[in-house]
Amino acid sequence: MIYVLARARVRPGCMPLALDCYRQLVPQVLAAEPGCLAYEPTADLDQGLANQEHAPDEILVVEQWRSLDDFHRHLQMPHCLAFRQQIKPYLSAGITVRILQGRLLPCHFPEESHASG
Repeated sequence: MIYVLARARVRPGCMPLALDCYRQLVPQVLAAEPGCLAYEPTADLDQGLANQEHAPDEILVVEQWRSLDDFHRHLQMPHCLAFRQQIKPYLSAGITVRILQGRLLPCHFPEESHASG
């Protein structure tokens, strides 16, 4: 399983239009791509924390895929290709991705009996 963080930097004033593009894309991805386990466009929730990054003109899509092959197929799907053209005028830069893999699973904890007093 892999995780993808796709970052779209949106031009000032274009956030509603960019989100409309995602509203059209998400149901298509979830319906047509069985390898997609999660696909959620998100936006910052500013909590004023000292260590919180804040990017109000950014959409971060949190994705979860069964495999790298599933993700690569996603990139070539007709709805994905059309989406990239549709959203392009509303972006200040291209969409960038981080591809991540969990490091703790499978997690094997030693079976220990807890000492009882």
